[in-house]
Amino acid sequence: MRFQLREDWSLFGGTWLCPAGTVIDLASEDQWSVRARGQTIPISARCLDASAYEAQLKAFPDAKHLLSGAWENK
Repeated sequence: MRFQLREDWSLFGGTWLCPAGTVIDLASEDQWSVRARGQTIPISARCLDASAYEAQLKAFPDAKHLLSGAWENK
């Protein structure tokens, strides 16, 4: 699952602040991707694959009109 943050993302009650523009890839071992595991994808995130979009839709089923599927335009 891959997504890009459009705004800063506070993790673990503000212990970590992941900066806007960061690409989270849950298959990666970079510091932000590791910290993001198990967290709900932010509603403002730009989805970079179908699994991110599906996770976002599951977390926010009434906000489909706000979600972004960037991979669809490739």
